[in-house]
Amino acid sequence: MLYFAYADNMDVDTMAERTVTFEKVCTGRARDYRLVFQKPAADGSGRADLANDRGNVAEGVIWDVPENSLANLDVYEDVEKGHYRRDTITVQTSRGEMVCVTYRAAKFRHGLKPTKEYLQTILRGAEMHRLSPDYLTFLRSHDTAQ
Repeated sequence: MLYFAYADNMDVDTMAERTVTFEKVCTGRARDYRLVFQKPAADGSGRADLANDRGNVAEGVIWDVPENSLANLDVYEDVEKGHYRRDTITVQTSRGEMVCVTYRAAKFRHGLKPTKEYLQTILRGAEMHRLSPDYLTFLRSHDTAQ
């Protein structure tokens, strides 16, 4: 199953820690979405989400993940508790359009900021996969909660 990761799940070490079997397919751009930090975390900081935003783009990594392994991410993302939900989006890639599953927040609050550590994990994954320089600048521009 194709999975579009746009936050800390872009990081190879993070995916391995979550006991997910994965293989990189390519990077991609989700058009008409914007990365935001509006999903409340237990510590009061913001976790990543994709907000609908016409004309904007969210970049990320497409992983090939077996369905049974994606179930491990469902647990980590608290799908059963209603924190995130699986959604299907179309991602633009150098190989053409790909339909991918992704996670979007089911609960959100505006005005949140990510922790420095969380944002660094996202940046590490974005840099590892060589997302665009403009997107890396966008990621670095976020204020943090710490």
